[in-house]
Amino acid sequence: MAQKFSLKNAEQVRQITTVQMQKDIKQMYENLYKDVTKQIARVGNGNMQKQNLVLLKRSITKRIEQLNEDIKNGVVRSMTTVSEAVVYDTRTFLKYCGFKDSDIHEAFKFVPDQVVRNIITGNIYQDNWTLSKAIWGYNKQTQESINKIISIGTAQGKSAYEIALDIESYVDPQARKASKIIYSTRKARITDVNAGRANSVGETINDKFRFGHVDYNAQRLARTLVSHAYQQSFEAVNKNDPFVIGYRWITSNFHGRVCRICENRAKDDKYGLGQGVYPKDALPLDHPNGMCTFEAVIPDSMQDIAMKIGMWYNSPVGTFPDIDKYALDFM
Repeated sequence: MAQKFSLKNAEQVRQITTVQMQKDIKQMYENLYKDVTKQIARVGNGNMQKQNLVLLKRSITKRIEQLNEDIKNGVVRSMTTVSEAVVYDTRTFLKYCGFKDSDIHEAFKFVPDQVVRNIITGNIYQDNWTLSKAIWGYNKQTQESINKIISIGTAQGKSAYEIALDIESYVDPQARKASKIIYSTRKARITDVNAGRANSVGETINDKFRFGHVDYNAQRLARTLVSHAYQQSFEAVNKNDPFVIGYRWITSNFHGRVCRICENRAKDDKYGLGQGVYPKDALPLDHPNGMCTFEAVIPDSMQDIAMKIGMWYNSPVGTFPDIDKYALDFM
């Protein structure tokens, strides 16, 4: 009977870590919202002037910069925790296979640091992506959104206090998606023409700005990177394992549904290895927000594996070169 390499512990750690990270990020944005509310309350309706909006925007920008740094550090910690859980499960399995404790107690100790570094520097992605750039991009997007709220509010003749309340609503993480929409008109730019929103530059067009889920991008990024850390760790510990012939894609119902992409990946047999089974060098990277898991395909029985490992221990170096190579990952 084929042996199954269980990552049950690591999967639980990933889910618990992901949920906790989401709570932490939401709390960070709630704290930001409370601070903005206090600033507006301190000035009050009667004393709110345009310069107060500039100060409010500057304060929010500074807070978000710190918030993003906190999010980055939290994501790195979460990725490390999940990667370490994968390594722990792997060492447990190695023990069952017959490897000695003294040989495997530090097996794959390099994996968490290597995986986290490769992800935050963008080595596994394209287009010069890095974690810092991604977070900076969200910070810039937030600044632009606040500028837009101020400019639209000013054009509509709103008071400084009314605009401040719009900014307060924007940074509220409790607001539902598209909970509020500000409508305005403006002159079309070349980007509007290219996108089909206008026929010519300078044409007057309707514009709208949606509020809600200000913390969504940070949440999505964090969930995605933790999942990628899980997958990259899984691949790293199995890459040189001579008993593993491929990886099986297992769909997740974490979000209450299974997307079409993952459904197809779990059914695909284009490599002729079985449904949802990919060669070691061909496992697709899970998509953003993905929570799928993977299984190492091991055709040999535990008895056969243990017997071969026992022979490896009692044979000269070079007798089983595939296990020799694998054992280098234990050092």
